[in-house]
Amino acid sequence: ACMAIGTAIWQCGLLPLKAVLDAGLPSELRLFACEAPFPCLGKAEDRTYYGVAAYFAPRKVRKQRRMPEYFVCNVGQIFASQIYDMQYTMNTLMDVWQEFQDPKTKGLLANIVAVFPDIEDQNVAKEINLSAWESPKDAHNWYVRSPGHKNALFQHSSGVLKAFGNLLASLEPAAIRHRDCCRQCSRPVEAVGGMAPSQCGVCGGQTFRHPII
Repeated sequence: ACMAIGTAIWQCGLLPLKAVLDAGLPSELRLFACEAPFPCLGKAEDRTYYGVAAYFAPRKVRKQRRMPEYFVCNVGQIFASQIYDMQYTMNTLMDVWQEFQDPKTKGLLANIVAVFPDIEDQNVAKEINLSAWESPKDAHNWYVRSPGHKNALFQHSSGVLKAFGNLLASLEPAAIRHRDCCRQCSRPVEAVGGMAPSQCGVCGGQTFRHPII
């Protein structure tokens, strides 16, 4: 009951205020407030930090439900006091995000970005980006042709970014297990190397048809 009351107060008070403040911001900016209480996983003294995340999957991919064969993970780290590096990085993020939303982008299954503005004990801000692709070739072709990525490389090599470091990992899975759940008996329904079946093998019930990523 306390959770329900707290959630109602939060949604009735903060979310309308967020909408009003958003209306006064430039179109490139917005505020974010979680619509429901989030578990307290710890505080800064526990070395636990919170940020904001965004997810995108092309509409055509959600219908086709293809399996990813390649992942790219990039962890960017910026010295906390370098506000200009943060601004350049956020501008590049917006450029790349718009490129991903282009229907002509081939092979992208999903992109997820998480930003942590202040990791106090490391004195850095972090941006973690994970993209899933149909194939290594699709990922490679996008990276070599992307204006946003080329601009990011220029900023790295030319000294525009003064305090930016990153970890880049390209991941090719040996096998992918996709798990769904039966609507009727709640048993897990899974497959390795392909989509989980749409029907439970035990009771015959339909699954939820959860997306791949």
